[in-house]
Amino acid sequence: MAAAKEAVVRRMVDAFQRADAAAISDLVSDEVVYHFPGRGPVAGTYRGRDEVVGLFGAFRELLDAPARLKSHDVVASEAHVVELSTHAAERGGRSHEWNVARIYHVDGDRIGEIWLMIDDVNAFDAWLAAS
Repeated sequence: MAAAKEAVVRRMVDAFQRADAAAISDLVSDEVVYHFPGRGPVAGTYRGRDEVVGLFGAFRELLDAPARLKSHDVVASEAHVVELSTHAAERGGRSHEWNVARIYHVDGDRIGEIWLMIDDVNAFDAWLAAS
């Protein structure tokens, strides 16, 4: 079961890397919940497929170009999947790089919940605010 959950998350990581909203939409459940940390313009809890897919569109609109994601590892257990990655982007001509851990709850072949952790969420929020 862990291997099947890992495969779902690896498909999600691939969809993130390609900025493929349709693929992201297909991988999340109708009732998905996404927890985005911080106090910035996209921080909050997003509920349902439309809100979660909208989050990715809203975040993309804040950036000068799509964020780049380098996945380091995906580790699965029977209960959850953890993905570790580094992201980089530009906003208002200013570059920023941040490390991420995402914890996924996978139900069958769909993602039901995602908890995002950013290594220095204060620096991330400051970068978003300064641009």
